[in-house]
Parts: sequence; C-alpha cells; structure tokens
Amino acid sequence: MSLTFPSGHSGFQRSSTNENWIFCLGYDDSFDMVGTENQLNEDLNTTETDINVKDGTLFTIGNYYLMNQIGNQIITTGELIKVVDENDTWNSISENYENEDRLWDEIGINTLKVQRSLNGLTTSPAALHEPERFFNSSFTPISFADTTIDDRVSYGAILSQPSVRESISLKNSTSKTSNISLEIANFTYNGKPFSEEIFGGTRKYINRICKVFIQLNGNPYLHNCLQIYSGRLINFSHNQDRITLEIVSHDPFKGIEVPQVKTDKNNYFPIAYGDYTANASQSNSQSVALSFGSSAGIDEFRKRKTLYPMPVEQRRGDTIFSLTGLRSILQNAYPHFYEKSIDSFIPIANHASTMSSVDAGNETFGSGYAVRHNQSLLKGQFVKLLERTESGDSTNFDWAEDDNAFNGDYIDTSSYTQCLITGDFTADDNATIKFKMPQLTGVADAISIHLVFSGSVQLLSTPDKTISGSGEIRIQLIDESFGASDILGYYSLTGASTTTIFNQTSGGTLNTSSLAYFLNQNNSNSEFNSSSSGWGEEIKLKMKAVQQSGDLDGTLGGYLRLADVVIEVRSKLDYSDQDKKSNSYKVLDDINELYCGANGLKDVSSWGGDALITKIVFAHRDLMQRFGNFKDGNDIPYGSAYDPVNWDSGTNISVVKDWALRYWITEPKQLNSCLTELQQNGGFIGRYNAQGDYTYVYIPDSITTDHTLTKNDIIDLNIQLTSFEDVVTSMDIEYEKHPVSNKGYVSKVEATNSSNVTAYNVGSNENKRTVRLNALVSAPAATPSTGNVNDDYYTYFDNIFSQKLIVSFSIVNQDFYDIDIGDFVAFGDVGTNAFGSSFSGKDFIVTSINRKLGSLGVTVHEA
Repeated sequence: MSLTFPSGHSGFQRSSTNENWIFCLGYDDSFDMVGTENQLNEDLNTTETDINVKDGTLFTIGNYYLMNQIGNQIITTGELIKVVDENDTWNSISENYENEDRLWDEIGINTLKVQRSLNGLTTSPAALHEPERFFNSSFTPISFADTTIDDRVSYGAILSQPSVRESISLKNSTSKTSNISLEIANFTYNGKPFSEEIFGGTRKYINRICKVFIQLNGNPYLHNCLQIYSGRLINFSHNQDRITLEIVSHDPFKGIEVPQVKTDKNNYFPIAYGDYTANASQSNSQSVALSFGSSAGIDEFRKRKTLYPMPVEQRRGDTIFSLTGLRSILQNAYPHFYEKSIDSFIPIANHASTMSSVDAGNETFGSGYAVRHNQSLLKGQFVKLLERTESGDSTNFDWAEDDNAFNGDYIDTSSYTQCLITGDFTADDNATIKFKMPQLTGVADAISIHLVFSGSVQLLSTPDKTISGSGEIRIQLIDESFGASDILGYYSLTGASTTTIFNQTSGGTLNTSSLAYFLNQNNSNSEFNSSSSGWGEEIKLKMKAVQQSGDLDGTLGGYLRLADVVIEVRSKLDYSDQDKKSNSYKVLDDINELYCGANGLKDVSSWGGDALITKIVFAHRDLMQRFGNFKDGNDIPYGSAYDPVNWDSGTNISVVKDWALRYWITEPKQLNSCLTELQQNGGFIGRYNAQGDYTYVYIPDSITTDHTLTKNDIIDLNIQLTSFEDVVTSMDIEYEKHPVSNKGYVSKVEATNSSNVTAYNVGSNENKRTVRLNALVSAPAATPSTGNVNDDYYTYFDNIFSQKLIVSFSIVNQDFYDIDIGDFVAFGDVGTNAFGSSFSGKDFIVTSINRKLGSLGVTVHEA
C-alpha cells in the first residue's frame, strides 16, 4: 500500500522543482494521542473557540493539537488548533473571541480557549463519537531552506545531505530502514544557540518522534506535504557552529524479551501458539485410559508429538508442579513424560496408583498457571517391539525369519511373521520366537503382551501316516516373557479336522480365520520384578504341540500368522527401599521439562478475545500486541477497530496467509527475533512504513497494481536477472518442530521444481537449499502448486527463488513520490524490452527505495 499523499497533492507534479525537506523534531508528547479516549465534552461546529474537554490538565497553553479520528491519517486530514490564554488576540476567523474579556480561571480548567483551523482545515467533531481524538502536534521544524509550516517558522539550517533508505528481502522475509545522521547549523533560536534548545531547555527532545516531510513549492501546511520518514532522536552532539543529530528508524520492539513472566526460581511461564493435541484415548480425548483393539492407534501408543515443553518448577511433598503458561486451561493440560527410547510422550498420573487419574486442568501458580503430577511418575502406554533376536524351528514348527510382527509405529496388519505348522505330530515339540523391547523409565507396575494374529490348524492323514487313535491334541501358544510360562490359549484337535478357533485360557474363544485381537489378561509384573535383567529380558512366544489326552496321532498342518505384538506397560518409579528411592529421585532431578498438549494462546481482548490462535500471521500480531508497544506513529494502539495496513483489506493477509503453526518460547529471546522467525516461516514481512503505519508485505495470490510507470516517469532504467547463484531449484524442508529441543523436526519434504532443474541444467545437489522451520506445521508441497502462490510454503518461496527480473530506476515524475516498499508496479512503454520479452503482463514488487533531496531511486523484483 502506497504512502498517503497529502490531501492537497496537486503540487506533486513533474513540473514542480522547488523541493524542500522538513525535519519535525518532536518534543515532550510530540505526536502522541492525548489521553486514551475522546476528550470532547461537547459537539463542536467549525468556528467555536471555547472547547469543553473532559480533562484540561492534559493540554498545555501554547501547544498545538490536531483534531481527528483514529484510523485516519492524522497529519494529512486533521484540523490544527492552538491552545491560548486570555491575553491572546486572534481575528483570522471571527475577528474576535466570544467572551474574550473573561479570565482563564473564569472559563474553567476543562474549557480550552483555542485558535482554530491553523492549517486551513475545518472539522466539527462530536463528543459521543468514540473515534474522535486530540493529537499533540509538538515539534520544532528545521529544513534545507527557510519556510513556514503549520503556523511555525522552519529555519533552513540543514548542512548535510541525508538520505532515507528502505528495503526488504523477499528471500529472508526481513526489512531494513536506514538511520539518519543530520548535521545542522548551531543557529540562534529564541535568543540562544539551538543546541541549548535541543538539550537543557524546558522541552524534551530525546527519544521523541522525528518526522520528515517533502515540501514542494513552499506549501505552508503539513497536510500538503508528503511524510517520508518516522524515527526517534536518540543522540546529539555539537560544537560552537554545528550540531549532529542521530535519528533512528522506528522500532518499538527493540530490546524487548519474551517470555516476560517468571517464577522466583527464574523459570519462565512458556508462551505457546497453535492447536495442540494431548496423547489420550483413541475413543475419548478426555481420558488417558488404554484400550486394546483395532482402534488402538496413535493415542494409545503415545505417538502424538503435538505438544509443547513446560518447565518443571517445584517438588512439594509427593507432588511436582510444571508451568503451563499464562492462561487458564480446563482440559488436556496434564503433563507428559518424554520416553526417549521410543520417541513417545506419555501422560503422567497425578496419583500414586491410578494411571488414569491426571491433572486435566491447570491452576493458578504465582503469576501464571501450572499442572501437577505425582512423584511416582506413573504412566501407561502401548509399546512395540524393537528387535527380533531368534526364530526357532522344530519338527512341527518353523518361525519365519522376518520382522513383520513389529513394523510400524502402532498396530499394523498389512504383514505378518508366520509360524508354519507341519510334520508328524510329536508330543511336546515346540519352537520359540524371541524379541527385544525398549528400555523404559521406572519399573513395571503392570505388563501384558497383547497379540494380533490369525491361525488355522489341522490334523490330517498323509500317504506316510494316517490318523489313528483318539483323544485330543492341543497346539498351544505360550508367553514366556520375563521368565513367565503363561499358556495364552490353544487350538484343539480331536480327529481329522481343521480349526480356526483359538481357545483362550482366560475364557472364551477367538475365531482366527482372519486377524483377531488377543487381549492378554496375564500381568507379568511379578516376573519382571523378580528378573535381574528388567527391561533387558526377552519377549518370548512359544508354539507347542501337546498330547492333551488319549493317543490321537496324525500329521499336523496349518499356520499362525503373527501380525503384531503390543506390550501394554504401566510403569512407575520405585521408592520401596533406600537405594531405589535414591535412584528414583535421581530420575526426577534429571527432568527439566515435561510436555503439554493443551491448546495455546487465544486472541487478546483488544482483537475480539477468545479465538484460538492457529495461524502464523495471527501469532505474529499477537506477540507485538501482548508483549510490545504495538501502536502506530501517532501512539494509537492497534486493535479490532484499527488494523495494521493490509491486515483485512488491501492484500488481506489475515485471510490469504492461512498457514498453521505450533510455536513456543520457553527461554528469554528477543521479541524481534521471534517476529523474524515467524515471518520466515510464514512467508511475509512486517514493518513500520515511512509514515509510522505497521504494514504487512508479501506477494498475494492476486496482485492489484499500485503504479504503472512509463518512460515519461523514470530515468536511469537498469534491467538484470536474479544471479544464478541465488536461484534455488530444490529444497529440503524440515517442519513440525519436535517438542524436545535436540530432536529436530517431525516432518520433512524434499521439494523440487523439475521444470527449473531442466531449464537451468542443474545437477542433483546443485542450487539446493535446506530450511528448518520452527513454527510451520502446514505441509509444504513436494512440487510447486499450479493453483495459488500462497497455497503452501514451497510454492511461495519457489516463486521467489526462481530466476526473476530485477529492475532499478529513478523517479522523475513527482506524482509517484508516494511509492512505498511492498507496492506493486507495472511498466508501460519504457523504451525497451526486458531482455527478449515484453514488460506487458508482468508484476513487480518494490523492494528498495533511496530518497535524497530532489531524487528517488527505486528497485523492484518480479513478483
């Protein structure tokens, strides 16, 4: 969005050559809003000079003020007034004052006597119109040439030739605005050297806003001048003849750190944005109970990584508190323990013996909120096997040598490990398959081996052996894990037959003609605790042929197909003796962070309140609003009634940039660093423009041209292409940050623009870029989208990193002096083509501006 041209901008024509720059050095309240509300206590017409206000102490006799509305360009549209005392005489409008003979104390402290329309504008503001405001207009102007501006004399005291430089980097999603070092004469001002006015006088200039305007043809009003810079005066020095002023660009977030709220132990309450999901029950998001069956998935195996870290703060008796953040949470706030051996996050109970009892809602803790868990670290989970160590075979049984019984992160029925059943029946013949499971934290409070399998067993006659005798043969499945010997069930054969019915020792049967889910009722915790190896013990499953009764004989056939082995574990820390207590407390001492799956922050009330922040650009805005001084250049706070530029109009970033995030901050970090990181993850740039308005800049899906330039408007045209070294044809994009700080990223996309690879003759590892994104969770495409440029991260940045035209030029038509960073430019007839192609149909975004007295240099990048 272009800079706002002054209301009387007819003076900005190419024939205008008398250009002057005015530096408005703000003092005291400079350009700030007066108070926080509409100060009018009456409706005004355009000529009244006695104004009733709510609090007259906010105004100063002799000072200037602008009357305008929030959301308007204050300087370009507001009426300028001056507060005077009873001895002032003014007849420029009404020839005299009403009740001019009254003394100030007779008027009253909340009635102002003013001069009106000092800048040629008139208004009639209303007391009940909420957006109406008074704004300070407290500045001392200096310029290149003597002039008058807004009822004040501006001395032509500037000796140096300052420039205003602004730029953005589309590739890095960053912006820069230059500082200004201004050298002026130490002239006589109100009878004293100007250096004494700047410092040591009654007015305070340090750290006040300085605005720079272009004045053409001596126009006496600021609303007919173009503002090109907004900064703050931070330093000055002088000798007898000269003064040097150091003015820096407007950055209200410099030096601010987040998070800002901490405990007495210097642990910070974390900041988290995004849609998080705790590990819970597959069928009930408000429970952490385990349920084995076909629906057991990511939750029961505790494989969700949609959590954020929270510092462990305090042990109080048998209870441990962890910091959740800055808002109250009613559900899913319970802490998770990271089990690194299986890369899983396990909900921790707030009870010594009941695993499903968790602290679902947080509670007030100091200046923030916290959740509890019991020191037992009691937790439940499903675990997969890690390794097959042996596949046994015998006369009747042959276990396959593959790992299909534990592939996948959770139950996977797409493949299986088979035990082939064959050969003449041999009583007590058996074969075992053995596995290793992960090393877990704590000891087993309960442990059971669940299975997913199908099976079919038959007794048959062969040419070498016919069925004989009577009685029963059983084909047993036995769990010998941790030294146990639990018969889980059996297939029964009583004659020539085929059976798929598995008789469970615990009662009931399973039909295993297709995959069946066997829920093991045996608890092997006593065997685990008796074992000297603990988690190092093997998981063993044995197939065994048993002569249950009689003398039945024959040839066996069939199979058992083991699709998955699921270990249900309830683990905890052991405090049963002194050594175990010592070990348990050591485990607790080593836990610095736990993890929370409750949703992040919601909008602050000034943006409408209670909406969960799930988009990167919304988190960016919230960080500035919640932790910074997010106001425009006239000290007006941004909010739901007053948005930054391009928020929900213009390029409409709040709708177009819908990329989702999960982002957290747990240790002090510069706010500006966080904002830059979100910009780089979200593909946009946030910046204060030259007029002090916060502006969002990016390449939208549909571009509206702000300026069309021809050879009559520009000179010194230079056309080049993106350097081939800067062209990127493929990206390795790592995103969805892992909640544990040293674990990298959950997801990765290897994205390639094959058309560019071919066109530029690029090798497989050339022109490649690796990016790691700490906030983005919306999946980038693997190839550029054929839809909109903002469809995803890769599509957006592939467009930027492709070879593009870069055009630089100087503006000679002052009608285009309002051109700004982020504006979109098209070219008409500029007297040449861009290499071998026409400029027609091409859009460009302004990426660099360099202003000097009498000149404006611009660089644009093909969008």
